[in-house]
Amino acid sequence: MAVLMIDVAKRAGVSVTTVSHVMNQTRDIAPATRARVIKAIQDLHYYKNNSARLLVRGHSDTIGLIISDIENPFLPELVKSFERAATAAGLELLLGMTNYEQKKAEAAIRRMIECRVRGVAVMTSQLDGELIDRMVQAELPVVMLDSPRAGRFRGSLSIDYSAGVVPAVDHLHRHGHTEVAIIHGPLQVVSASRYFELLRESIAACGMKLIKTIEGDGGAESGAHGAQVLLSMKRRPTAILCGNDLTAIGTLGMATRLGRSVPGDLSIIGCDDIAMAGYIQPSLSTVRIPRDTMGQEAFRLLDKMVASKSRRGGEAVIATSFIARGSSGAAPKFRRRTRPGSASGLSLLTNPAASARRVK
Repeated sequence: MAVLMIDVAKRAGVSVTTVSHVMNQTRDIAPATRARVIKAIQDLHYYKNNSARLLVRGHSDTIGLIISDIENPFLPELVKSFERAATAAGLELLLGMTNYEQKKAEAAIRRMIECRVRGVAVMTSQLDGELIDRMVQAELPVVMLDSPRAGRFRGSLSIDYSAGVVPAVDHLHRHGHTEVAIIHGPLQVVSASRYFELLRESIAACGMKLIKTIEGDGGAESGAHGAQVLLSMKRRPTAILCGNDLTAIGTLGMATRLGRSVPGDLSIIGCDDIAMAGYIQPSLSTVRIPRDTMGQEAFRLLDKMVASKSRRGGEAVIATSFIARGSSGAAPKFRRRTRPGSASGLSLLTNPAASARRVK
């Protein structure tokens, strides 16, 4: 037989109301009384009936987060940051994943609505607009990644890629690179398409030539395949800009297997700054996206919308930055024109240890 709150009250010698206040921390209770109630709860193995509370209040103590794929090394830090903020506010996390599949996305949305979460942060740009509308129609506050607008029940969190991309491309230009290539993610993915276009614009603005672009799937294997294609060309790039760090790591691995020195023969730049980026050899130059800040800002926007009477969402922009590490340096011809230890200082910049610095 299920243990009820009245059973706990009888065991502790208090009222049901007192048990409720202890369980929900809604009123100060004398330490001795609180201790008796907690002991009774433990002895009887009593658990709160959250379903009953949900029926009374109309919402749960849960907040939702929807991501694409937990195996993506970009996402765990974001999830951890969001969960930390939720826990600090006394809320539990309900995590949903789409795996880029429509049916799984629909199932995740259904769970959020049926569990009556307080709000949902959608940290993937690949969620059908109709699914977002379902949550809004259910009066569920939603914060979306790269949303075109904020409004009632809608908040927007966007990433300023230009803050990191422009100095990354300029870094290559200043180090004598004139012909570069891009291995980008699937262009049907909004973030991948936006990043690719910004790379192209920045390369053109610097006067460099983009000799080839290759579309991959964002994985290490697509980077390896892209490198194989690019390095077998008669006219080869001296630098490759990748859509993310996994692609860049695959590119670096294949370049090494093909006997190319990185950064001596080829410079490589990724995007994301995943945990392993700073530990591979050579360490990876990358456009950093601060996932911890993304998680915190997503929760802040959602929590603010939930607390407001109008349920009107706000907007926030996450700035990226460029981190120069050992995988990028002077173009081969440029290096040969620069004498070791010359006043230009390029011999210092091509030293992987010396080049591990953050460019804001």
